[in-house]
Amino acid sequence: MERDGRADGRTATSDASEGIDFGGAERTAPPGAADYDPETLCYRGERVVERTPLGAGWAAVTTHRVLAYDPATDGRRFEAVDRPNVSDVAVDAAGDQRLLGWGLRAAVYGLAALGGGVALRAMNLGETLSVEPSGAGAAPVGSVLAVTDALAGALAVLTTLLLVGGVALVVGTIGLLARYLRTRRPALVVERFGDDPVRLSVSRGDGERAARALSAALEE
Repeated sequence: MERDGRADGRTATSDASEGIDFGGAERTAPPGAADYDPETLCYRGERVVERTPLGAGWAAVTTHRVLAYDPATDGRRFEAVDRPNVSDVAVDAAGDQRLLGWGLRAAVYGLAALGGGVALRAMNLGETLSVEPSGAGAAPVGSVLAVTDALAGALAVLTTLLLVGGVALVVGTIGLLARYLRTRRPALVVERFGDDPVRLSVSRGDGERAARALSAALEE
């Protein structure tokens, strides 16, 4: 009887161990970025009107907003714009015009500063303004010498500032123009009233399809 009991105990233990969940495939994994869906991002009472593929993600128009999600894009992956603020949806490859404007202004100011610094250094006004005492009876020359020395020092500092500032602005120009060239890729652009447009880099084909679908949904 004891042997049968031990056997029954081992059988019961074996059966119980077979029913234990050790975290196998049936456990539900937490949702990742690939599981995002426009319906899950809607507010209460908001519903999706139109959805279209966008690169590795999607773009959608809801009753309240325009949503765009692309996990493969640079920068922000998800954008949401209230429908009343959307002025247009289009594909644009012109790049970020703000970066171009900043780069051009920095180039103008930098070249002007460099030109001024080079001109001041070439004129060598420090030596021109320097006055040497001419004799023992030239007492008033002392005050004049102090003024000219101060002017020469100020011009030397100004020359250095112009040269250093000009070089810094030229380097900044190169950085801004490099960033601008990086933005000269096809992008889905959501124009907004009173704010900067939202840009999502996509292929031209995907962008044009998404722009047509979103524009049609916004006009309904």
